[in-house]
Amino acid sequence: MEFDLPASILAACTLLVFLLLGFRRRKLTTAIFFSNSSHLQQAGSSWRVRWRKLLPILRIISVSLLLVAFARPQQGLEVIRTAKEGIAIQMVIDRSSSMKEEMDYEGSTLNRLSVVKQVFRKFILGNREKLRGRSNDMIGLMSFAGFAEENSPLTLDHQSLVNLAQTITPAARIEDGTMIGDGLYYAALRLISVDQLLARAGEKNSAYKVKSKIIILLTDGQQTQGGRSPLEAAEFARENGIKVYTIAITDGGNYQKQNSLLGGFFSLGRQPIDTSLIQKVAEITGGIFAKASSGEALLEIYQKVDMLEKSDFEERFTTYKEQFPVFVAIALSLLLLEIILSQTLFRKIP
Repeated sequence: MEFDLPASILAACTLLVFLLLGFRRRKLTTAIFFSNSSHLQQAGSSWRVRWRKLLPILRIISVSLLLVAFARPQQGLEVIRTAKEGIAIQMVIDRSSSMKEEMDYEGSTLNRLSVVKQVFRKFILGNREKLRGRSNDMIGLMSFAGFAEENSPLTLDHQSLVNLAQTITPAARIEDGTMIGDGLYYAALRLISVDQLLARAGEKNSAYKVKSKIIILLTDGQQTQGGRSPLEAAEFARENGIKVYTIAITDGGNYQKQNSLLGGFFSLGRQPIDTSLIQKVAEITGGIFAKASSGEALLEIYQKVDMLEKSDFEERFTTYKEQFPVFVAIALSLLLLEIILSQTLFRKIP
């Protein structure tokens, strides 16, 4: 509920004057003096006399409501969002078994996929720091291991998208692999069909236009044998005007923890992954390649992408409904009730 500020101040001053005048009027009321009022006190008073004290209260409430109506109360009914231009984004996440390995983020050690989910949420919904969120963009989600899987189609319902991302788990041994090319190719196909998707949405989304199309590919491994070549998928994306940003998750200290036969842990040296292939993918499509060895580094990469790929934010309008007729109707009803009661049931004879 909102009020017109100048009118509200004037209404408050008017109410104060009304109350002061009412108090002054009571002080000037005449009285009849008796030499002894003990017999009158013993007589008591009827319920009509006792309840007649409510009449001034009805008058005060009715006047107060009229003054509130004078202040023009308004209630916001709805927020109308008019989207202008957005970016179609396909998030492609590696969920191979290697994503179970540990990664540091915000003072904790989690598996890589858990860190990716947390940073993904901040990139989509925004945080209080440098990420503003992608509220105006159509975003889809795909994951891949031994095969590519669509977890969410392109959508503007970002909360549901984030919830679906939480259901992604590292691949079991039977489905393990790193089919980067397949994930990239099917993500490109979804972006190619975004115009048809908007056309099927009808007049409701007719004002929404796709400004550009990008893929953000994240992996911690190398392309396994079989499946589509990442370079062929990159060429396919470039031919259809799709830019690909590639992110490689790497070991910060070049080691991984393994269970020993004695039940403890020991560090095992690990060869760094060859990122030249996904780096070439980014170059072919005009995107950017980056490495992240911690959650903080990954968050910085998403911040850079967020700055590079800007969309026109939606305009927001709030419609208001005037509420003064309601207050006027209630006030006049109470005032009419006070007048009727004072002239009938609670009538006072001088």
